[in-house]
Amino acid sequence: MDLMAINALIEQLRRETIGAPQWVPAKGVFEYREQSPIVVAVLKLVRAAHGVNAVEILCASGLFIDAGAIMRCIGDCCDEIHFLLEGHPAASEHVLRFVKAFFETTIDGGIDDCTPNVPVKKIRGAVVRVLKGRHDDETQKTMERIHKTFSGYIHANYAHVMEIYNGGKDDFNLAGVPSQSLRAERMQYVDVARTSVVLAAAFIAQMLTLHELHGKFVELLDEA
Repeated sequence: MDLMAINALIEQLRRETIGAPQWVPAKGVFEYREQSPIVVAVLKLVRAAHGVNAVEILCASGLFIDAGAIMRCIGDCCDEIHFLLEGHPAASEHVLRFVKAFFETTIDGGIDDCTPNVPVKKIRGAVVRVLKGRHDDETQKTMERIHKTFSGYIHANYAHVMEIYNGGKDDFNLAGVPSQSLRAERMQYVDVARTSVVLAAAFIAQMLTLHELHGKFVELLDEA
């Protein structure tokens, strides 16, 4: 799948669903006035797509720890999209709480007395129901294992840091692992991330009955 084509379609989806944010002179920032699950889902998609482009550059440069950290973020965003729009146009209490918390993180937002985060198990449960049509314990455990694996890059766990050590030169490859074969191997991250983001975009288009756009995202998946 071509990243430029994915970027263009996601921007088209963004423009057709939530449009452009408004300039707020008093703050010197752009903000969306509508605080809804759709706005959050589309912005989460934007973040995930941005991450795919970053992962490609990082893997090509041998910066595997940061690529893994962004993969965790991409996975989280895609899961949250399914959670936010699972029952669209209805929105559960947990979805409304998630939306409220999301919009508290403005440039002038405080860090005290914020809305509590929605438990991750609630988000994962929604993803499993979307994928399987029901709760499936094995699928949920698989998701948890993937999440835990990539979380090691976020938290700089021992095994994840040691991945970049070169014993032959006693060098931690701080500027990037030079091995072209290892870089090519990690480029598989990009394929996984592309697929995850396009699936999430197709889900948004489907739930919002944007049939033409949904078809275009499906075509991208067929080309993979």
